[in-house]
Amino acid sequence: MAITSLMLQNPLLSISLISIILALATTLIYKYATDQSMLKQIREDTKKYQEQLKTHKGDPQKMLEIQNQMMPLQSKMMMQSFKPMLITIIPFIIIFKLLGDVYTTLIVIPLSFWPGHLGWIGVYVIVSMIFTTIFRKALKVV
Repeated sequence: MAITSLMLQNPLLSISLISIILALATTLIYKYATDQSMLKQIREDTKKYQEQLKTHKGDPQKMLEIQNQMMPLQSKMMMQSFKPMLITIIPFIIIFKLLGDVYTTLIVIPLSFWPGHLGWIGVYVIVSMIFTTIFRKALKVV
């Protein structure tokens, strides 16, 4: 009960801290649960194929051929990103349920320029996006 009242005293700070911690945890899990060198190679190959697609815009047969070469790469990439998702999904469901219970009707940031307000989920998304980007760049996650 003490943690809940502490979280409600400064909801912007507490949601921001939770967002930052979850962004760091997710980034670390993604980094160590995936084959970073393989993902980097796949991204480079995909970029080359996309450039080829641009050059062969007028040739549907060649574009189809290039797309068929890209499919196995995209499949490998999807399988790699599936691993961290399996690790994080249950803890995230529990955390979001708890946050929803604590902050359900709370207005975290009132918006005078927009009808309505920014609730806990809006604050979480914004802070999480910012810090996930920062952590990915700092930790060199593909």
